[in-house]
Amino acid sequence: MLPVMLLAAGLFVLGVLALDRVVNTMWLFDVTRVDLARAVVLGRADAPALLAAANGEVLWAFLASIIVAATGVALVPLYYLNKRFNPPGLRDQPPLFFPVLRQSLFVGLWAAFCAWLQMNRTLGLAVALLAAAVLILFEMVLQIRERAASVTERGAPQA
Repeated sequence: MLPVMLLAAGLFVLGVLALDRVVNTMWLFDVTRVDLARAVVLGRADAPALLAAANGEVLWAFLASIIVAATGVALVPLYYLNKRFNPPGLRDQPPLFFPVLRQSLFVGLWAAFCAWLQMNRTLGLAVALLAAAVLILFEMVLQIRERAASVTERGAPQA
């Protein structure tokens, strides 16, 4: 459990430090674009126009740091959920690490996707829930595939 907590804390701190660096030291827009500044002040700028003029590398760095920070936050709760819902014969053993890491990475991807939608001013509750449902269904398919592979490796009973 301690390695998972240390990894989660490290990912969170790394993500927050990267967010701080991106937000406080990098310019999202070219400083020579006075027309954008004027449009924002006058209330005439729309979100798609602003994002089209944004520096792509800074935007990707911002979203990647959100993924890292949210993955670190989700790692420990998902570890406990996987430990709690282990099959009855394996409840005393720790859960497998890579499925827990994959699930927490899905949480990070979902958080970054929601942040990107909010930058476009298109985030809504229904869209966020739909994106979460898609990721949950994808994880369920991966879990079913892993269980089917483990049954096949052990050998199916002969009829």
